[in-house]
Amino acid sequence: MVTIKDVAKHAGVTIGTVSRVLNNKKWVSEECKQRVRKSIQELHYKPQAHARRLRQKYSKIWGVIAPHQTKIFKSSFLSSILSGLEEVAAEDQYRLLLHPLSEMVRSQISYRMLLGDGSVDGMFVLNAWSTDTSIRDLTEAQVPFVLINGKIIGHNNLPFVGVDNKGGVDKALDYLFRLGHQKIGMINGRMNTTNALERFQAFQEKMAMNNLELRNEWIDDGNFEEQGGYEAAKQILANAHHPTAILCASDLMAIGAIRAIREAELKVPEHISIIGFDNMEETHYHEPALTTISFSGYEMGKVAAQKMFHLCSQEVLESNVTILKPELIIRHSTQPIGASII
Repeated sequence: MVTIKDVAKHAGVTIGTVSRVLNNKKWVSEECKQRVRKSIQELHYKPQAHARRLRQKYSKIWGVIAPHQTKIFKSSFLSSILSGLEEVAAEDQYRLLLHPLSEMVRSQISYRMLLGDGSVDGMFVLNAWSTDTSIRDLTEAQVPFVLINGKIIGHNNLPFVGVDNKGGVDKALDYLFRLGHQKIGMINGRMNTTNALERFQAFQEKMAMNNLELRNEWIDDGNFEEQGGYEAAKQILANAHHPTAILCASDLMAIGAIRAIREAELKVPEHISIIGFDNMEETHYHEPALTTISFSGYEMGKVAAQKMFHLCSQEVLESNVTILKPELIIRHSTQPIGASII
């Protein structure tokens, strides 16, 4: 009996591509469709009845596990990821089912509970913790999933879309070095995420490579939130001496840090230069406009959704992991050390 595997081999494509053609899915070129259809005809292939039934069970719903509702609404970066997911999903009439979870709930709940009666075809996990053991729930349930903006330590080949954290930190520090800054602090996110771990490790390595002192009193945790950035900056400024520049691991923390600096009757960038990370839309209009490391949350969402299409069609991904390259956006929150007031 001719199988779908035989058709794929005859046409020179993957099994998933044959499946897409049979189901009239998008993401297949017209030339490829014609080749598959010709192979089906020549081999006299007939899809099995149980396979047709399985195809009819698609719910056309993708779940999204995300940070709590307040954080989503406050962060245009997270919103842009959802926009990217939604745009690609809509092309094949998929809908998104959002599961915004607080940190407490996320640490207690089993992801299997979010799958319901199997009515979700796939699951996206935004900002996963580095030790998120609940991911195995999705693996055991054989539900396709894609991690977005957060990896799991020890599982580097899971489907993932993220940013080159080391490259971003290197760009930020190289720019500060060119401006003459050597006394540099950092406000990082919580170290239970690989983004925070990778950004801090890159910061340590870059400072050491340039023989610059890493002062613990100039490093604090802002939890990737504006209020956290504000509190962290207050701690840094409470010391007898402060850095001439602070790298913040998110734009929200950078905005909070600028507020704390102003309350201390200091100026950005005259007294302290600030660099953020994310290039949130509102940073264009902040006063001063924020110098930041830019990467597209929207593109991140689109790439993740495209991976999910392939996974749901049981195709082998060209690459499980996609890392977006960051870009330095220079605005008004940084200036040369010679122009600073120390």
